[in-house]
Amino acid sequence: MWALAWPIGVFMLALLPRLFELGARPFWLDEVLTYQRASLKPGALMLDSFQNHHMPSFFLMLSPFTHLAHPEFWLRLPSAVFGAIAVMLVFMIASRVAGRLAGVLAALILGLSPTVVAFSQEARSYTLVMMLILVGLYGVTRLAQDLPAAGRGFKAARSGWLCYILGTAAALDVLGDGLPWVVAANLIFAALLPFMQERRGFLRNVLLADAAIFVLTAPFYALLLYFQTQTVAHSLGWIPPLDAARVWYNFGAVYFMHVADWVSYRFLSHHAVPGLAWIIDVLLMLALCAAGWGLRRRPPLLVVLSIAFLFLPCVFLLISLRQPILLPRYLLWSAAPFAILVGVGAAMLLEGRQVLATRLAVAAAAAVLLANLTPYYHVETKPRWDVAARMLAGEVNPGDVVYLSDTGALPILQLYMPHDAQAVVLRDADGDLTHAEQAIGEGKRVWVVYGHAGQNTSTPQEFFGPAHALGKPSLVQAAGSRITIVLYDPAVNYASCSVLGQQDGICG
Repeated sequence: MWALAWPIGVFMLALLPRLFELGARPFWLDEVLTYQRASLKPGALMLDSFQNHHMPSFFLMLSPFTHLAHPEFWLRLPSAVFGAIAVMLVFMIASRVAGRLAGVLAALILGLSPTVVAFSQEARSYTLVMMLILVGLYGVTRLAQDLPAAGRGFKAARSGWLCYILGTAAALDVLGDGLPWVVAANLIFAALLPFMQERRGFLRNVLLADAAIFVLTAPFYALLLYFQTQTVAHSLGWIPPLDAARVWYNFGAVYFMHVADWVSYRFLSHHAVPGLAWIIDVLLMLALCAAGWGLRRRPPLLVVLSIAFLFLPCVFLLISLRQPILLPRYLLWSAAPFAILVGVGAAMLLEGRQVLATRLAVAAAAAVLLANLTPYYHVETKPRWDVAARMLAGEVNPGDVVYLSDTGALPILQLYMPHDAQAVVLRDADGDLTHAEQAIGEGKRVWVVYGHAGQNTSTPQEFFGPAHALGKPSLVQAAGSRITIVLYDPAVNYASCSVLGQQDGICG
């Protein structure tokens, strides 16, 4: 029973930063799509999922939560729990590799990572996939620690093989993002062959495990291929081209503790302590190097953790040279083996020190990582479409036209706008600039709303430049720091900027 106390304690502590202000932020486009799909009847839900390159399992799980009040909390709650379980699994793996101190340090790295916490507060399936892949990685780690048993009959290392099979199959049945893990795991198995004595038996077990995974997942992928309405490449066409800044954005967010802005592909400029993130980066790299040096005498474990960490960023980086796919969400599960390696390396650096000094070092690491995480809770990480919906509902008159910079905001506005106001506000809200100019020519008022519904790299200057053709604004307001609402009224020839927000030159 005492052996379970540490993992359960780690889980409970990891859950706290994930539950903090869990429902405070409004949904953005990705989460609204989750809410809409989970609200469908089971048959329609499954069809909609398959048509849009998603497995229905996660959305079916969320279906009961859609009937509860405050969906921002309830639909995100499973992700918070899965994220905390992932931290617990990282603790368990690192503890098996290098002891409890390594487990605690690894859990701190993943548990207080701003990016991992952010995904733990998203109504999406990414932390669930991470958790399930970690079950698979736990199994592979057990196999690497007992290679003779892994090469004998399947029953000799049943726990390891079952964790690999069930964790991997479950991850694939949630999201196709688990497919790279299957490739990485088989590369790990291939790299372990030189250390095996019973190679034939080991290969047999690998083939049996992969066959079991195939049987458990192939029917669902067959349905996905049958019902899909567009190619995967087409569905990824919105991802911006790769450049040095984009590479650092992804790696800095996933591995190096920088607080990322999902909407604009930039890091947030708010810092609790200036330069703190860079200090953390240096310490992370030092611990990572120490893990590589310390595990050189245990090459099977070094092989497992290194491939589990490096495979995903290396492969996605190469693919992105041709078809951009590099995003933090697609790299997320590789943050776990990175945290394990860092935890192992940090424990090795602290090895041999007095107990008090070690405890103070762990406490200091926790304090530094918590201070680095704090700004995440204080900044507007998601556009305030809930505020914009209330403002438009109170100000748009019948006959007015609404011109959105991003029509992806329509389902978000529908969610947050009072039902009786939708017929007025959204009746004519899907047009372009030409449509808005025509409305101005007809003497109608036009409400121009600038803001991103999902990830986008466009700037206010790029949007409002052509919008000057509508004339001078009559009113400029801000809904939070990311959304600007501008009224163009042909009957009013002066500009009144009540709130300029971050947009310059609108009232010029």
